Amino acid sequence: MKEGWLDSKLRDQLHRLQKKFFGFGREKLKKKTRQVGHKQQKLNIHGKRSLADERTQEEQKNGVKTQGKSGLVKEHDFTEEELGEETQIRGLIVGEAPAWSKMKGLYQESTEITVTERVYQKVIHRQAKYRLNDEYNNTGKEVIITAPGPAKVKPGCKYSIDFAVAAVTDKFQYHTPLERQRRKMEEAGLEVGVKTLYRLTEAVAEHCNTIIPAIKKEIMDEFCAIHLDESPWRLFDNEKTGYMWVMSNRIGSYFQFEPTRSGAVPDEMLKGYQGAVVVDAYSGYNPLRKNPDIRVGHCWSHVRREFFERIDDFEEDCTGAVNLIDELFDIEAKAKDFDELKKLRLTESRPLTMVFRDWCFEARFKYLPEDGITKAINYTLNHWKELTLFTRDLSVPLSNNEAERSIRQPVMGRKNFNGSKTINGADTAASLYTIIETCKKSSIHPAEYIKYVVEERWYKRFPLTPRQYGIQIKGLKPNDEIKWPDKSDWEI
Repeated sequence: MKEGWLDSKLRDQLHRLQKKFFGFGREKLKKKTRQVGHKQQKLNIHGKRSLADERTQEEQKNGVKTQGKSGLVKEHDFTEEELGEETQIRGLIVGEAPAWSKMKGLYQESTEITVTERVYQKVIHRQAKYRLNDEYNNTGKEVIITAPGPAKVKPGCKYSIDFAVAAVTDKFQYHTPLERQRRKMEEAGLEVGVKTLYRLTEAVAEHCNTIIPAIKKEIMDEFCAIHLDESPWRLFDNEKTGYMWVMSNRIGSYFQFEPTRSGAVPDEMLKGYQGAVVVDAYSGYNPLRKNPDIRVGHCWSHVRREFFERIDDFEEDCTGAVNLIDELFDIEAKAKDFDELKKLRLTESRPLTMVFRDWCFEARFKYLPEDGITKAINYTLNHWKELTLFTRDLSVPLSNNEAERSIRQPVMGRKNFNGSKTINGADTAASLYTIIETCKKSSIHPAEYIKYVVEERWYKRFPLTPRQYGIQIKGLKPNDEIKWPDKSDWEI
């Protein structure tokens, strides 16, 4: 519908908002089934997990962790009364010998999935005490020693590590607010306050903070470009909105809360980094262009969205632009290794970007400066150097979808519990999101790893990163589906 009373600028804004808030969320063209960006929203080569997934294909598909190979087995048998009923039904006259004989090793089997509700138990730990016998005691005092007790989140804590880890993962992995957790515990017969639950999550985050610098270093040392993004994160105490920033690649995701959206934040996060970054067109990333050690790339999914959201008003040209961009993603999807990707970018992607640029120059003169499609074209040409970095830099993927997927975890949390009460609470959230999202990329269950970190810290040992834990403790192997170039071998 064309709103004749609106000028072109307002109509453009209205139609883009309608697409954003009332669309179906899948940016696909009519008669086409594939989504924006890579097929099935994957990052292809650049997005491969750093470690091979330990779960079976069935577990990955169904999300079910089975008990052993066959699961839990329950036997079902007839009672004497039930066997008697079966005899009567058949009108049999039974003598001294039984009418029925059980067939050994023969069963009718069926499978079902059930659920066991979480149970809270009070566990009393009794630590044995030993007294030094008098014949060996030369101190003149009674010497008594106590057997070691269980590891704790912190000394004197009455809640187990498992309890604390469950509170952490329920909130930061599954987006369940602490108040909702408290109500569920109350229904199960346990009374615990929200403040207590928060103090437990804070204590767990303090343990995790020791390993986060190492995770950040692993991300920065990886061949693949670093992706950056940010999202609002509300603070209740001062009624202000800060920002949850993320830097990520296939190795892990590092989150950092800051009360500002200033360009100084990404500059500080990437201090000492040498390599490529992929960002959107937000001006806060402009300071990175002044850093001689950093190569800045932009996201083609954002360009595609600029044209896609204006298809209703400029159907022919916007559809043509989207189709050209989709061809770039299709070319990327064909590569099975980095040698093949380099050839494809030289022989197919680079010529196609030139075709797209020529089209932009020609199409721009067909429309008025205030038309929506003109804005999409200008957006493309204004960031052309950054958009075409991928044709010169092998470490750069075509989109910033990696960062957008990583930032989705805090976004989903924000929808459920709105943000944090204080800056300290926001920092706690950033630390735990870092651990949880990095574990996923190392094929490690977050709860298992967080418990390991707390126990290692309790016994005065320095924990491994999720990637190191996967290799050294779980025995996982690095993902060797493809050969990874050296960090310095990025030029095409």
